[in-house]
Amino acid sequence: ILALASSSASSQPRASSSDERMAAFVAPSSNPSEFYYDAAFPVPTLGKLHDELAELPADAAEVKLRVLCSSVNPSDTSTDGYLKPKPLGSDVVGVVVETDSAVFGVGDIVWGDIGSNAKLGTDPNITTKELGAYAEYAVALDTQLALAPTDSLPVLELCGLPKVALTTYKALTWYAGAPWSASSNKTVLVLGGSGGTGSAAIQLAKAFGAARVATTTSAANFDYCEGLGATQLIDYHSENWWDVFGQGEVSVIIDTVGEAGTPGYAFSVLSTHGGHGVSIADFEDPGAVPAGMTWSSFINSDTNLVSARELEAINELVVAGQLKMPGLSVYGLSQTAEAFETSAGGHVVGKLVISVNNDTSV
Repeated sequence: ILALASSSASSQPRASSSDERMAAFVAPSSNPSEFYYDAAFPVPTLGKLHDELAELPADAAEVKLRVLCSSVNPSDTSTDGYLKPKPLGSDVVGVVVETDSAVFGVGDIVWGDIGSNAKLGTDPNITTKELGAYAEYAVALDTQLALAPTDSLPVLELCGLPKVALTTYKALTWYAGAPWSASSNKTVLVLGGSGGTGSAAIQLAKAFGAARVATTTSAANFDYCEGLGATQLIDYHSENWWDVFGQGEVSVIIDTVGEAGTPGYAFSVLSTHGGHGVSIADFEDPGAVPAGMTWSSFINSDTNLVSARELEAINELVVAGQLKMPGLSVYGLSQTAEAFETSAGGHVVGKLVISVNNDTSV
């Protein structure tokens, strides 16, 4: 176990890594076949992000974390070729061990998504990934963290939430008009309800006031999705969701699947009086969007250098019992490659969690 660093703040330039070593799952290049577990990777130091990245939020300060756990998102299994070698990993729950921030102190347990897309320090015309959570230690910005609601959910369950919860929260509040009044009688359709983002979307749609939450999944996952709050279950193996609904019967569609033709199918069922479609998986040109509807696509990583306010709102939902991640498969840090293989196989229910101390019990 590495000794915890003492709190400090300095305006002097600092090296991005120290002589200390840690366990990490590392990308030496953009080639996934070369990713590897390293038991002695250099520990990052405060100042790393400001040294390596450009155009960071003006008020952002760095925080060094002893990482407790992370999770696997499809976007985590690939990377670009810049700033290599470096640990992968976006979702993080960790203990503050050193800080330049006035927001968090040593000993605070925080969480967030540190998989932001950011400008490369040596060439701001190039976008690269922040990352670093698949390691015993990581450095993050205080603008992308919040205190973790550890009194409300187990730490390993919290690790499965940041990216998918932020993605869904932004999709619903930025692009779909949430929260909604009870009188608006909204019907929300979540495409891919048993995956990580789908699991969060079902729960947040319900929390934000949807009268009905429909979802597509396999029949084997009906009970899981119903337990999250889904009120209508569509087995995508046996029926097409666009045949289930008539024109105007759906208020909001959250697409986590990215099936070809989704925008066109969505337009056949969305309301022409304020219907919203949001995809986090499909960037197909929707063509002409019918009057009275909207269609949006976005990537959370493009908006995630500043997510503290959204995380604090998500905290409130967790504390209120309105958001959880009951579907967990836990891997040790040294088993991250195996978790990637499982993710690549598709059909993951809930989330794959990476326990940094290799404790795989939930």
